[in-house]
Amino acid sequence: MIVGHVGIAMGARALRRDVPLAWLLAASIAPDAVNIAESMSRLCNPDGLYSHSLPAIAILTLVLSIAAFVHLRNGSAAVMVGFMVVLHLLVDYLTGEKLLWAHGPLIGFNLYRWPAFDFAFEAPVIAAGWWMLRRAGTDPRWITSWAALAILIAIQGEFNLSQSNSVWRGRRSCRVRRTVRPGAAHTITRGADSSGRAAMVRRLLPFTVDDAP
Repeated sequence: MIVGHVGIAMGARALRRDVPLAWLLAASIAPDAVNIAESMSRLCNPDGLYSHSLPAIAILTLVLSIAAFVHLRNGSAAVMVGFMVVLHLLVDYLTGEKLLWAHGPLIGFNLYRWPAFDFAFEAPVIAAGWWMLRRAGTDPRWITSWAALAILIAIQGEFNLSQSNSVWRGRRSCRVRRTVRPGAAHTITRGADSSGRAAMVRRLLPFTVDDAP
């Protein structure tokens, strides 16, 4: 899920007015933020291993829950922030495919295979969250304006259009160069195999990363 996470955060804000929208948004997109940061740093994150696996989600949940509690001094709000991180992963199992843990199974319905269906799923989620927040009247009008809704839907549409043009499947290939001994290197290339599934990372060792085209 992409922009749909924002819609979920908006809906959560409408239901839990004691939790600031900024915290709900941060928690709802935290795994994707980690994934983007790793990508910008040219680090390999095969099938969300370091951002969407169960261990990664557990760490993000703990960190954000503690941070929210320290800032808000509200235990219930902190739990809600942590729940938003977990909810991110649950809905991502519908739209994409993620590793459960290192060397573990790759699971997910991967709705990204059909961009039009993904848009048909995410757009109503965005609209529903926006509508709930608009009715609640708890946040600045610009956040719940029609223009804001149009921008969110447009971003989702542009993403799905790019999927259609590139036959994008929610993952990117990368090559992991693993040092075996001084002066020698062993390279493992991950990418989609003939069945469209990504090859599994066999073991975790110190590495440097080169992007595959």
